[in-house]
Amino acid sequence: MDSILKKGLFLVTLTGTIAAFPSEVHATDTTQANTMPSVGIEQVLNDCYSSEKEIEVEDYLVPTEKGEYLDMAFADVDTFLYIRSEPTKQSEWVGKLYPDYAAKITGPVGEWTPIESGSVSGYVCSDYIIIGNSAEQKAQEIITQAAAEAEAAEAEAEEAEAESETEAESETETEAEGDADTETAEIPEEVFAYAESREEEEERLAREAEEAAARAAEEARAAAGSGQAVVDYACQFIGNPYVWGGTSLTNGADCSGFVQSVFANFGVSLPRTSSAQRSAGVGISYSEARPGDLILYEGHVGIYMGNGQIVNAMNERDGIGICPATYTNIVAVRRVL
Repeated sequence: MDSILKKGLFLVTLTGTIAAFPSEVHATDTTQANTMPSVGIEQVLNDCYSSEKEIEVEDYLVPTEKGEYLDMAFADVDTFLYIRSEPTKQSEWVGKLYPDYAAKITGPVGEWTPIESGSVSGYVCSDYIIIGNSAEQKAQEIITQAAAEAEAAEAEAEEAEAESETEAESETETEAEGDADTETAEIPEEVFAYAESREEEEERLAREAEEAAARAAEEARAAAGSGQAVVDYACQFIGNPYVWGGTSLTNGADCSGFVQSVFANFGVSLPRTSSAQRSAGVGISYSEARPGDLILYEGHVGIYMGNGQIVNAMNERDGIGICPATYTNIVAVRRVL
């Protein structure tokens, strides 16, 4: 009798619930909808009757309380996910979601899902997003991580402030407490990263290209400056003797010994012979040469000064001096700075 009563109660409860199931599945109830067996409610009841097992009606109901982040989606990709203007791969892309970037689901989830992320609205392929309870879990993980990072930053700031106050107190007893201008970190209201629009990406790439060009120019200026320092140092020894096999900048050096000793002063280690120095650094063309580069010839080497000249240990008659860089055929030009 109890068994029949239980079954009757189950039928009444479940029958009253069937009408509550939505006819259209949205992103927010994708996970819950998957809890309803695809074989149909009659089969569920038959299985229950035949097995004499008690089942929890709640297992077959859609939760009435919606999680705070169940209408969110997160990009589940390694690189980025295109946001399309229309739900097709052929449509124009209007933005990108990078790994774990967040979006708000604005319509039914199918092969394509309509979303909003930051200033970008469009469609993403549903195969590459995390939705439903998994999205809720992901959101909580991001929030927890942000809170932990904020807490660590706050602790670090407090430690720095304490050290600053201790130092101030040691300097003067009249120093007011709390003068250290240290801001403690707070958990930001918005911890999720949102999509970058196509226009924003183009602006960012242009900005990064400009910054890279500026850095390259600065590095070139710095290298040129250090190359000029090498030239200025080498020119101090003009007039000193040429000595075959020598490496002394004052008592005498041959061409490769002179170059080796000059660069050693700047912490650059070079091979001993001119033929071996042809493999040092990076090869460039003569038109690219700047002060401090090595100009190599058959059996000879010099340091480029700019303006078509080199400083080098020439021979026993002329010693260390200056001559045209193109006095003979150039075999190689090497940049070692």
